[in-house]
Amino acid sequence: MRIVWPILLALLAFPSWAQDWKVDYAKSEIRFVIKQMNVPVEGGFGRFNVKAAFDPSKPETGQFRVEVDVASIDTGSEEGNGEARRPAWFDAARFPKAQFVSTAIRRDGPGRLTMTGDISVKGKTRSITVPLMLTPQRTGGWLASGRFALKRTDFDIGGGEWNDPTVVANEIDGRFKMLLVP
Repeated sequence: MRIVWPILLALLAFPSWAQDWKVDYAKSEIRFVIKQMNVPVEGGFGRFNVKAAFDPSKPETGQFRVEVDVASIDTGSEEGNGEARRPAWFDAARFPKAQFVSTAIRRDGPGRLTMTGDISVKGKTRSITVPLMLTPQRTGGWLASGRFALKRTDFDIGGGEWNDPTVVANEIDGRFKMLLVP
């Protein structure tokens, strides 16, 4: 009987009706916009791993997990990339991964969801809410896309001289699109 309980708990934790989806990374992206001296600067991350499990007819029963390799940051310049990897920013040597794990998904309408989850960056974890659009694709997959806001000081991103919000804004506009295929 002792062996049965862990198996039952595992089945309850990941419902059997949830389908695992693969990600077409060539058609997926995680991007951001931040203002430096009030000028929008776009960037993104080149390497990330996504695990998505959900039933399209009951997406609220699913789970999303995203892990980002912070050293893969692309700010548009090698100098900016190097600076962003340093301890004052992402400290990629000590904290190589940022992670998001959904904790709840609410259906708001056809193809519209609200996902709540925990985001961890530089050893700090905060709860965030992310509006999510699930758009069916002709190939039988789904395009999951959305935007979210973060405050960089919540994660100690951009310390020292960069902490001044008139130099680099505190608000980060995160954007993503993931092509999920069966």
